[in-house]
Amino acid sequence: MTSAQGKTVLITGAAGGLGKEIAETFLAAGANVVICDINTSRLTTTNEEWSKSHPGKYLTHQTDVTSESAIQDLIDQTIAKFSRLDILINNAGIMDDFSSASTCPKPLWDRVLSINLTGPFLTTKAAITQFQKQNPSPGGVIINIASIGGVLGFQAGVAYTASKHALVGLTKNTAGFYGSKGISCIALLPGGFAGTNIADALQGGMNMEAFQALQEARPSKVSGSVKSIAKYCLYLADDNIAPGANGSCVVFSHNYPEA
Repeated sequence: MTSAQGKTVLITGAAGGLGKEIAETFLAAGANVVICDINTSRLTTTNEEWSKSHPGKYLTHQTDVTSESAIQDLIDQTIAKFSRLDILINNAGIMDDFSSASTCPKPLWDRVLSINLTGPFLTTKAAITQFQKQNPSPGGVIINIASIGGVLGFQAGVAYTASKHALVGLTKNTAGFYGSKGISCIALLPGGFAGTNIADALQGGMNMEAFQALQEARPSKVSGSVKSIAKYCLYLADDNIAPGANGSCVVFSHNYPEA
């Protein structure tokens, strides 16, 4: 039996890419898994797959993570099916187009900050409220998928960089306030990994001048596969690990860029 056996984990942005890999890792460990995503086609595909391989162990839900009412509905649906929530993994996020401060359009800034920061804030708020009223054992674990762009200033554009720095702050503040109440909050800071959906937002193009400047300063490098990140999330969510790691912001980048 694993530490995740019988627990309920909610993962945002999880109908594909890294989020789906995390979800399938928890399913394999015996957890009940709830995923949300904004992409209906990916949700449909995932639901068809899991209805055969994991019947009764999962819930899929289309959710806009920037909507407080949608998040509350997601929590309500989770409790209706599985009776409690034990783990929240804030995975939903988008990339910017690498624009710097003078060239970043305000709509892009607003969208990136809304999904990458306001989304995790709203899910954290709702999850903690649920954690605290559960019996017989209140408490829970929150894992925020941040980025090395949350501790380095020149890995992406200004909007993405600011959003991930702020997500680190959300993690530390949550850990500090709620650690004594049995709720742990940890951030995982991956580097560039193959198999994520984060570049979906780049379909509209990128700021090539800014991207080339970034590449000249620090060329991008793929560090590994999403499977390793998913395994690390399962490890960090362990009841015996999470309290000791509370407030940690763990860089997971194969030491690139070098520490």
